[in-house]
Formats: sequence, structure tokens, C-alpha cells
Amino acid sequence: MEINKDEAIRCLNIAKNHFGNGNYAAALRFTKKSISLYPTDPAKDFLEKAEKAVANEGDQKSSTNNSNNSSSSSSGPSTSSKPSTTSSEKKYTADQVSAVKKILACGTDYYEVLSLEKKCTEVQIKKSYRKLALQFHPDKNNAPGADEAFKLISKAFTVLSDPQKRAIHDAGGGDPEQRGSGGMGGGAGGFRGFHHAGQGFGGDEISPEDLFNMFFGGGGGGAFGPGFSSATFVGPGFAPHYYRSGAGRRAQFQQQRAARQQNGGTPGWTVLLQILPLLILFGYSLLSGLFTDNTPAFSLRPTNVYSQVRMTQSHQVPYYVNPSAFRSTEQSRQNLNRVEQQVEVDWVRGLQHSCNNERRERATRLNSAAGVFGIGRNEEQYQKALKMPMKSCEEIKRFGYNPDY
Repeated sequence: MEINKDEAIRCLNIAKNHFGNGNYAAALRFTKKSISLYPTDPAKDFLEKAEKAVANEGDQKSSTNNSNNSSSSSSGPSTSSKPSTTSSEKKYTADQVSAVKKILACGTDYYEVLSLEKKCTEVQIKKSYRKLALQFHPDKNNAPGADEAFKLISKAFTVLSDPQKRAIHDAGGGDPEQRGSGGMGGGAGGFRGFHHAGQGFGGDEISPEDLFNMFFGGGGGGAFGPGFSSATFVGPGFAPHYYRSGAGRRAQFQQQRAARQQNGGTPGWTVLLQILPLLILFGYSLLSGLFTDNTPAFSLRPTNVYSQVRMTQSHQVPYYVNPSAFRSTEQSRQNLNRVEQQVEVDWVRGLQHSCNNERRERATRLNSAAGVFGIGRNEEQYQKALKMPMKSCEEIKRFGYNPDY
């Protein structure tokens, strides 16, 4: 399909990268994936090259194994007399059992689960998670409860690696998605106060002088107590006033407006002087936005700008950068690690989204093939749905995530 062409080209680039690094098996795997997505002539030509490299590598390994077997057989019968120790029983040690109990006893104290302090950095969190994930992975640890301990370790990493979830955990737990928007109440109340104050003027518009006093003298909604001080500019000088709350304050505003109307209104330069602080604040916000560089450092897909492919050091995730703009980042090891960590985070998020779509698609197919209460079940379609390929869910396991959890 034409829609898979970009993904096929990306897989072919990854295959060539693996081939240049001597990883011929991975190169062959990605080449086949490229052809399955969208067959192209360059991919077919490269497939033959990758298959030959894999075959030559296998011949070299087999010749090496044959020479090792011949040397071991000539060394005497003592080495072959050792009985086989393989067993179908899953074995575990007392230390593994003790370690599992220690993890499970931590509960929801995720710092204790990962054996970290509260002041730990992101690098320390990632390092501790990798170490514990290898130690408690069900393929490595067969002790009772190892699977639950592994899930708890993954949960701890998910929370502590997310700044918002970590902040909520530090504050005493809670779900970030259940946080209300109550923090905006105070601001909304303040603006409602201004609105009602305007209504107290008899429906007239608020003058620039009144607006200045509201923002910088405290005339908004009675939130500043029974009274407040402000300065009213009148010509070259200014006169201090004490505003009262409630009806007294509204009467004072009306008296000031009547006085201005009798004096022929407020001069234009005085109005400009009064709103000047607001204009300065607005200009500062606008300029700070113009000088902020929000250009992304990488892209997960090739474009005309992001044309150079790179691979992360940790999990060999491909990403694309602007060659000229990325030189400064490449020269700093710390900045490069930060960018590649973000690449892997975005990659995993994309895989999680794709995995969820795959699981929903499989569930839909299973329900469609199951019929109604088992009546009219299509066994062929049901088995086909069970064997549906879950590429994203399988790929995400490389990062220590269990999509079934």
C-alpha cells in the first residue's frame, strides 16, 4: 500500500545502518519488514546482499563449532562423562525469594522499590530500573511473586520518570488525571469582581484612570479589604485617595467621573501615562515569545529538514536530525543523552498508542467471530483473531514494558 511507503523506506535505512555495524541478522530482519510493507527494487537488491552476509556468517560459526567439538573430543572421555543438569523444573535461590519479598514489602513507596532517595536524578532512576528489571524479569527470576515484583518495579519507574506523576507521588499520592481546576477560582473571582464594579458605575465604561487604580491601586471586587490607597493622576501632579468598599466606593467613583466631565475630560497624554504599565507588560510578553526557540531537536520520521538518521545508544531507536543544527548537541555528551532519552520516551509513547489500537482491533475481531452467547461462532475467524500479529506490543517489550499489565 502507498501509505506504508515512508515506513518501508525508514526500515530499509535502519537495515543498512545495521549492516554497516556488522549486525547482519538485524539488517535482514528490517529488510524483510520493508518489503512486506511496500516492496521496492532497492529493498529487493539489498535483501540478496543481507542474505548472503547472514549465510557467510553462519558458515563461519559452524566451522568454528566443528573445530571446537573436534578439539574437545580429542581431549579425553573425562569431559563427556559429565551428566546433563538440564531440568524442566524452574529453579530459584533463597536470595531471589528474599529479594522478591523485599520489593513487595515496599508497597507504593516507589523510591524504596527502586532503592533510591527522593533527590535522585532521572539518570539514577533509569539506571536503577534497568538493573532491577533484569534481576526480576520472569525469564530471569522464577521465585514466587517475581512477576508481581516486576510489575511493581515497572509501575515505580512509570511514576518517577514522569515529572507530574512524581510531584503528585511526593505530595502524598493521587492520580494526575483527577486533579481539579480549582486553582483558577481565585483568578476568576477577581475578574468577576471587576465586572460587578463596572456595573456599579451605572453601566458606563470604565475610564483609563479607574482601570489603572483597579490593577495597581487594588480596586477589584473587595478582595483587598474594606479600603485601599491609590494615586490619581491629575495634570503634572497626583493626588492620593482612599477608596472605601461597597456603596461608598461606588459613590466616590461617580463623583470623580462627574468632576472629570465638568473639567472637560482627561487629557490624552495623561490617559496614555496611566495605561503605560499595561503596555509595557504586554510588550515584554510578546518579545519574550519571539525570542524563544521552539524548534524541535529531532524527528521520528525523515523530512527535508531532518534528513540525517541516527540511532540511540540504549535501545537502537532511529531518529532524524538536522545535520547542521545538531552539531552543537552532538558535541555535548550530556545534551546528546538528554535528546536520546526524549527520543526513546516519544518512541515508547507511540508504541503504547499503536499497541492499544492493536489490542482494540483484536478484541473487536474476537467479539465479531464469537457470535451471540456462543451461537454462530466462526471458529476459523476466532483463531485468526487470536493469532493476529501485535507488532507494537512485541516491540515495546524491548524497553521493559509489559503491554498486558
